[in-house]
Amino acid sequence: MKELWHGYLSLGIIHPMIYPGCMKGEGPILETLSNIALDPFFGTVEVRRPLDTALLPKMRKILDVSGLRVGIAGQPPLLVGKFNLNSENEEDRQKAIADVKLSIEAGAALFAEKVIVLSGPAPESSKKAAAKKLLIASLKELAKCAKDKGLIFSLETFDASVDKKCLVGPSKEAAELAAEVKKDFPDFGLCLDLSHLPLLNEESAYALKTVKKYLNHVHIGSAFVEDKASPAFGDQHPRFNLKGSMNSPKDLAEFIRMLFKIGYLPSSTVARPPVVSFEVKPLPEEPSELVLANTKRVWKEAWALV
Repeated sequence: MKELWHGYLSLGIIHPMIYPGCMKGEGPILETLSNIALDPFFGTVEVRRPLDTALLPKMRKILDVSGLRVGIAGQPPLLVGKFNLNSENEEDRQKAIADVKLSIEAGAALFAEKVIVLSGPAPESSKKAAAKKLLIASLKELAKCAKDKGLIFSLETFDASVDKKCLVGPSKEAAELAAEVKKDFPDFGLCLDLSHLPLLNEESAYALKTVKKYLNHVHIGSAFVEDKASPAFGDQHPRFNLKGSMNSPKDLAEFIRMLFKIGYLPSSTVARPPVVSFEVKPLPEEPSELVLANTKRVWKEAWALV
């Protein structure tokens, strides 16, 4: 594409992934967030809530002065805490709901636009239908909470059998579940991640066409399944161009083309475009800054192919 992407999308980066030392809500949060805020390449950042809520006003200052748009990554706290929004144990399900409500509160404090979560693990097949009902109940409660705080609520689809082994899941099942939640909360939607599609054995065209009525957020990245002993194996979001990586710049370009085709990305520039966020994680001994540079080069290459 000859035009720049500005106005067609806001390119984002997921902070606790590119800086995994912040994944648990601790570490050099302010310093690394400032690194992103100083980089005009990105228009959006997705952050997880800090364990120390005293950091929120300082984070807000960085975000406000830099002009970055903000999303809340509710997935890391759920994963780190092993919380399950579809748990058949009611006490455990309520703990998961309470955790997401903390993320929503942090989102309100940071003037975020959106909060994104994931389902819990998929149970055995005989319990799947019941688990989906429990997840829908959790999502409706949380969607109301998010709406009351002025945030849009989104559920990200994950792999079903490789790494996270989540209930949601395959695109067709995700669309069916989203339709139920959307009946009561029209702003609710799905987040689709290019990184997860190879793990679901789904092509971009199929996945995006299947969820297009419910899509309200997008992540992009890669996956690796060549060697189970590798730290890149599964849903680890290794950098693009890693040998054996399942998504190439050409795959990214095709994904972007499909985002235009289904109408997620506008046909002409708009003042506040939809978000497309990179989710990439350095492997051990890979500096975050080098992976960021790789990410930018890959984006430019892919955009030129659109």
